[in-house]
Amino acid sequence: MIRSLTVLVAALHGGGESCEHFRIAGVDALVARPRAGSGPVVVYANAATPRGIDEPAVGRLLGGLATAGFVAIAPELPCVRRGEVTPATVDALVSVATASGNRIALIGASTGAGLVILAASDPRIAQRVTAVASIAPFASLREILRLGTTGYYGDRPFDAAPLVATAAASSLTASAPDDAAVGALLANRDADRFDSLYAALEPSTRALVEGLSPVRRVGDVLAPIELASAPNDPFFPVEESRALACAGRDVRLTVTPALVHVCPRVRPGLVRVAAVLDRTLRRAIEADRPAPALRPFPAT
Repeated sequence: MIRSLTVLVAALHGGGESCEHFRIAGVDALVARPRAGSGPVVVYANAATPRGIDEPAVGRLLGGLATAGFVAIAPELPCVRRGEVTPATVDALVSVATASGNRIALIGASTGAGLVILAASDPRIAQRVTAVASIAPFASLREILRLGTTGYYGDRPFDAAPLVATAAASSLTASAPDDAAVGALLANRDADRFDSLYAALEPSTRALVEGLSPVRRVGDVLAPIELASAPNDPFFPVEESRALACAGRDVRLTVTPALVHVCPRVRPGLVRVAAVLDRTLRRAIEADRPAPALRPFPAT
């Protein structure tokens, strides 16, 4: 637990190792290394924020991970600054993870929380991922589109942060630019019409939306997954995390008011946030250890 508390303190207040900019697999990235120079690799997928990986909180988190003995990498994933989720976004994360080590842990926040599940399910790296931590994830891109366009989550009104609407719209527009039915879906504000307008999308567009929905892919993730969410998250309802927990094969969900969306706060339940991080980092360390050498036995 001391390891995770070290990371959280650095993430909140700074004081960890310094970061440098590198280019990994053709993607700009921020990297922090432990003083020993090497260690288990953690790739962090950021939330949507205008400053991207140059957001000070990202550097503080990576610095804290490096202080705790990890090589920490945050790639500037395409268009995540404005919350877009597209096949190119997932491909970039998979490429960076592939180039970063033979064994990697993935941590993501908000938009990045969904992306790490999508990446961990990708057959190109599924066997190499040692642990996944997903903080305030989305599960169904279809439901987030419903929420962003109509203000309803399922059959109930939900007052989501404005970024949800713009990010959902830009994700669909960028992923299916040639589907003429996209415009009508995004212009609609009537919750009762959403399903019929969604059904009018081209089959390839609907397949793409399902493919970019972590709830459809979480069952293919081989590594243990830690989910954490606030009970009243203003971006992605906690039901999204619960849906992921039900659909995955080795998933643990922590719901705590110590999270304000993705930001830990000194509130009751903070120790549970630390425990989520601690379990993830411990798995990364254990997977990075070399297998014990076989001891020969005399022939009988």
